[in-house]
Amino acid sequence: MKKDFVIPVLVLTLICLCMSGALAAVNHLTQPVIEKAAAERAETARREIIPEADDFILLDLDGLPKTVIEAYGTANNTGFVFMVLTSGYGGEIKLMCGIDPDGKIIKSTILAHGETQGLGTVVFDKASEYEGKDNNLDGIDAVAGATITSNAYKNGILDAFDAFDIVKTR
Repeated sequence: MKKDFVIPVLVLTLICLCMSGALAAVNHLTQPVIEKAAAERAETARREIIPEADDFILLDLDGLPKTVIEAYGTANNTGFVFMVLTSGYGGEIKLMCGIDPDGKIIKSTILAHGETQGLGTVVFDKASEYEGKDNNLDGIDAVAGATITSNAYKNGILDAFDAFDIVKTR
C-alpha cells in the first residue's frame, strides 16, 4: 500500500526536477540572445528619435524622476533621449522622448503598452503633435474617451522634461 503511494510521488518529483533543469538550461542559453535583441531594438528606437546622432552615451544621473528609467546624451550634442515608464489605463506605457539642446521635443514614440486597441492607442497616433513643443506643451489636449492614456503620455513627456532640466544643469 505504501509502495503504491511512494513510487508515483518519486516519479513525479523526478520528472519535475528534469523539466526544471531543462527550462533553466534553455533560459541560460537564450538569455544573452534576448538581451542582445532588446539592446538592438532600443538602439534602433534611439536612432529613430534622433537620426543625426553620432552615438548615444548612457548618462548616470541622480535625482531623475522615478518614471525615467534611462537617459542618453548624444556624442555630437544633437540632443537627449529619455526612456520613460508611466502608468496608463491598461497598464504600463513605455515611451521614448528625444529633446534637443534648446529644450524642444524632437520626437517621441511608444515602445510598449497595454492600452485598449482603437481607443487608448489613438493617443499614440497623435504623438507627432508633441514634436517641436517645449515643456509647456501648449496646444496638447487630452483625447476624448482616452483621458487616462492621454494624461499618462503627457505626464511621461513632462517627466522627460524634468530629466532634461537635470541633465542641463550638469
